[in-house]
Amino acid sequence: NGTGELTMLLPPLPEEGADSAGLRRSLEGSFAVMDAYNQEHSDRGRSRIEYVSDEMLERINAATGGDFRLSASPMSGDYVYPLANVVDLAGGALKSKRHARSKFVREHPDHRVELLEERHLPGCFGLLRVWQEHADRVHAGQLTEDDLCQRTAVLRDREVVACRRALECYRELRLKGLVLYVGDRLVGFTLGEPMSPAQASILFEKTHPDYPGSAQLICSEFCQRCWGDYPEVNFGDDWGIPTLRFTKESYRPTRRLSKYVLSRPGVVGAGRPEASVGFTVQGVVGPGAGAIAGEGSRAGDRADAGVLIRRAVRSDAAALVAIERSCFAPSEAFGYRQIRDLIQNEHVMCRVAEADRRVVGWSVVFVRQHHHHRSGRIYNLAVDPSYQGRGIGRRLARHVLEEMIGIGVRNVYLEVRCDNAGAVSLYGKLGFSAIRRLGDYYGPGVHGLSMKLSLGGSAQAGQFLLFTGEGALEGSHSALAG
Repeated sequence: NGTGELTMLLPPLPEEGADSAGLRRSLEGSFAVMDAYNQEHSDRGRSRIEYVSDEMLERINAATGGDFRLSASPMSGDYVYPLANVVDLAGGALKSKRHARSKFVREHPDHRVELLEERHLPGCFGLLRVWQEHADRVHAGQLTEDDLCQRTAVLRDREVVACRRALECYRELRLKGLVLYVGDRLVGFTLGEPMSPAQASILFEKTHPDYPGSAQLICSEFCQRCWGDYPEVNFGDDWGIPTLRFTKESYRPTRRLSKYVLSRPGVVGAGRPEASVGFTVQGVVGPGAGAIAGEGSRAGDRADAGVLIRRAVRSDAAALVAIERSCFAPSEAFGYRQIRDLIQNEHVMCRVAEADRRVVGWSVVFVRQHHHHRSGRIYNLAVDPSYQGRGIGRRLARHVLEEMIGIGVRNVYLEVRCDNAGAVSLYGKLGFSAIRRLGDYYGPGVHGLSMKLSLGGSAQAGQFLLFTGEGALEGSHSALAG
């Protein structure tokens, strides 16, 4: 799948008349094939089946059980829109889209759209290369904000392969397409297909980055010309990419279609508390992020005086893999390649905790740059089970919050399992508040909490806001002092 792992992009699809026993045998055989490959090339725990719909999940749940069980984790769902909204772009919510389309029409009176034909393919392939090169430049080092935490460059590579193949075989696949020209230059193309009598699917849409408004124009024209008889259009998921999520949400979807990743549930060591805690910060980390301020020990702080918090380096990867495997289920733990990519990514703050001359914990934080401010999301915080209970996790959390204050982060977000009482308590003591409950966020029946911490607009404001809750850090109100 582009990352050295063997996975399935779709579940086994039962033929008519197939029973639950046949589906179970197919699933067991699929995991056996993936396990054999991943055991040799990657990690057996990376075997998984992706893009499982609600309907297939019900059939699979009925077919599994006993000594063969699977857990389901939610993926980013498909965005579904009323056709009329995409065609007309009416209303205040879509005002900016409407204006971008109108501006394109005014600035390029020689534009035209044509239904896709064989003669258009060379121009489409050339635009696909331009799209990928531009996206690789603009989003260098970007990672997805889902459980897989993949490099978006890998996803774009897959997208290009799939898009090129779809263009080459669009007639055989019975796809419809539209191309957009400005003069003699092809500046956009799109492909789609019907999903049901009520819904069409837009599979690909690529436009030239030098022509603002071209995306809005070709999208509305394609839906009007080719899918006018369908009440809804499906624009697929967002890959877990914040910028793509923002774009798709900006068109005001009426609903999302759920999809899941299936894996075998892992077992964290017997009697060990769950150590996972999610953090994320995406965007550009400011120049101050690399400096690690010293943190002196205080009376009442249980963290070891000999604990050192520092920037992670590549040589830490092997130790971090061991920590991940001891704290997370195999399907959730970061692998060596993912950890290495996180450490090398200049947009990610990876910090490790050292004690007794060894790495005993780490945190992963992304900072996202908005137009007028920065926000953070804590993605990962894990401590070696043999070092838990010594305040190291709390010290790591405090440290990354201090760094975010130093670079002007205004709000910090995270997600945590509702049943992870230790993590919920830790975050509460650090000043986080629950803002909403996330039903089935970690799988069917496993709910999550979205939490937020406001750091204020300056470092001084943050110092007074961070740790003022009752009992926070054993009553200390000067956790950032000195």
